[in-house]
Amino acid sequence: MSALLSNRPRFARALRLSWTDRALGPIPWILGALFGAVAIHLLTILALPTLWPTAAYRRLALHLPLGETVLLPRPDAASREPTFADPFAALAVCRFDLSQGPLRLRAKADGDHPFSVSVRLTDGTIIFSGNDRQTPQGAFDVLIVTQAQADALDAAQDSGSDTPDQNAASDASVDPLRLVSPGLRGFAVFRVLALREGDYDAAAMARSSVQCSVEKPAT
Repeated sequence: MSALLSNRPRFARALRLSWTDRALGPIPWILGALFGAVAIHLLTILALPTLWPTAAYRRLALHLPLGETVLLPRPDAASREPTFADPFAALAVCRFDLSQGPLRLRAKADGDHPFSVSVRLTDGTIIFSGNDRQTPQGAFDVLIVTQAQADALDAAQDSGSDTPDQNAASDASVDPLRLVSPGLRGFAVFRVLALREGDYDAAAMARSSVQCSVEKPAT
């Protein structure tokens, strides 16, 4: 009897530890679930600016004519196209299908407004991106081709025939850039940024230098 009484405090401590473990045991799991939910939420928020523009441009490009420069209207609160567009950015878009021939992109920044160009495939993948600070005199001359078209251009140059690259170099102040596209179809986006309120019209005028045309394939 005395032995049982002497072990009673030990049993009481074990019982208290057992209830404590049961009460605290789920806490690490709850905290882990909360941190995981917060992390997923933050990643989703950070991804939206990347995913939404790509989807909006992709939907927009489906309805554009091939090989032509289209100047987009300024977005406003009532009607935005694309829906994410910056009201301080003047945009121009050109859709291409390289099965019809290489595509030539030309543009020149006016020096007063930041100017950028990006080339994307139909799924939104960016295959080229540049701005006026990266090019001589803020000028762009990009020839988008398939690998087969690039090989034909090289063969034509080796044989001494005129090629779109040589013709462009003869009448341009900047060396043309040949861009080999992994896909046949896509679109180019030209973006001119107004730096202050009331400057949008001047930025939009800078888009007048944008040229988009289908070149004759080398034979």
